[in-house]
Amino acid sequence: MPRFHRTVFLAAVLVYLITAWNSTGYHSADEHFQIVAFAQWKLGELPVEHLAWEFDAGIRSSLQPWIAVGMFRVVDACGFGDPFTRTLLLRLLTAVLALIAVRGFVRATTSTLDQRWQKAYIIMAYLLWFLPFLHVRFSSEGWSGIFLLFMLTAILQRGKMWAFQAGVFAGIAMLCRAPTGLIVLSAIAWMVVVRKERVRSLLLLGGGTLVVLIAGVALDQAFYGSFTPTTWNYLRMGITGSGSPVFDELPWCYYPPWIVKYALPPIGVAVLFAFVVLLVKRPKHLGVWCVLPYLLVHSAIGHKELRFLYPLADLVPWILITAWALVSESRVLKDARTILFVLAGTLVLVNFIGLVVVMSSSAGEGRVRIAEVLHRLSKPGDHVGYAIDLPIAWRIMLPDFYRPAGTEEEVVPPHVPFDHAERLDFLVVQDGMPMPIPDDRSNLTALVRTEPTWSTTVMRWYTWDEGQKPWTLYRVQPLVP
Repeated sequence: MPRFHRTVFLAAVLVYLITAWNSTGYHSADEHFQIVAFAQWKLGELPVEHLAWEFDAGIRSSLQPWIAVGMFRVVDACGFGDPFTRTLLLRLLTAVLALIAVRGFVRATTSTLDQRWQKAYIIMAYLLWFLPFLHVRFSSEGWSGIFLLFMLTAILQRGKMWAFQAGVFAGIAMLCRAPTGLIVLSAIAWMVVVRKERVRSLLLLGGGTLVVLIAGVALDQAFYGSFTPTTWNYLRMGITGSGSPVFDELPWCYYPPWIVKYALPPIGVAVLFAFVVLLVKRPKHLGVWCVLPYLLVHSAIGHKELRFLYPLADLVPWILITAWALVSESRVLKDARTILFVLAGTLVLVNFIGLVVVMSSSAGEGRVRIAEVLHRLSKPGDHVGYAIDLPIAWRIMLPDFYRPAGTEEEVVPPHVPFDHAERLDFLVVQDGMPMPIPDDRSNLTALVRTEPTWSTTVMRWYTWDEGQKPWTLYRVQPLVP
């Protein structure tokens, strides 16, 4: 099995490198505006008034912005200070940490599974289709999930100073995303109730967590310039609701349908079914203890986003294979080998399609594909128009970080003819929208789309036709009389 694991690991390295290279941009706004933009401010590249409201509220830990500051300084000193190289290195750093974390976790958990399913588990732990995408995201959810995996590995392996190490990893996970503290508490509860852990180990774990959280306060003070306990501020705002903006609230039952929809229905259904199987047949399983309280609490909170569940993503392969092993022992299913074969084949095919898409696509709206072309072709003074209504222009307009120096941006009304085409050098238009510039006024040359043409249909299926249509960047050239 070590040789097989080594082979899968090397294949995963290649997959993660390709994904990191192609997954430009950011998946959620917080991934950019609460990390990269904060680092820009610290480097003197962005005015404080351009920062998100979380900066004034003092609820964003400075750990990841500090890491970004350090990486940006190194890259700039080497003469590669463009935004694309900067963020590529952040993605590569994340991928390296993720691969190390997954490798350790697989070694710690493979022995808990029947030997017949160990190879399938090893493959899934690295290559379940959404994991490579999440494992290159320099985001709070991505990094908290990685360090939770380190924590759980230390707890399961019980190596030298394992409890203190687990506490350190738990503290880092909480600095990245404070709500993951609930998963930490759930793991500790499992250690007390199920494993009957010694008090000394619990104290060491708590001590390691406390050391990191205190260090986090020091980092925050150095970053913000005043005493700003961000983790405490975040938890206090979350509990009291005071000082936070008003978000849309959704019913308690939204997460299960989202899991089915966005994990791809065959896989999403399998994930929910597997969790129910473990809940019934293996209620003492560590995965159940980590997932259930976190899911229940987030279901009770009105503001819901799928990314809040990302710290749990690495537990999915373990839960799936453990439940599959239990279900496969059923007498009914033993007599239905054809059904099992078809089901397994469907899951493999769906996973392969999802994996190909995430390996080859940009993150989020894909606007960084536009930025890359503009950096090559634009010059200071060029005007870039965006054919979109002003209130939602933020969906596609480039943040300061990615905007070519000296270029100007403006919003072009998408539903009426634009009478000032002569002042535009580039135009960004969404598929299906009417061209705001008449054909007899300017010549439009398509330069790049925000996603490859071949993946458009697949992405529409994935979002159930609810996602944003791709955008195309055009060069605008006046017609010669």
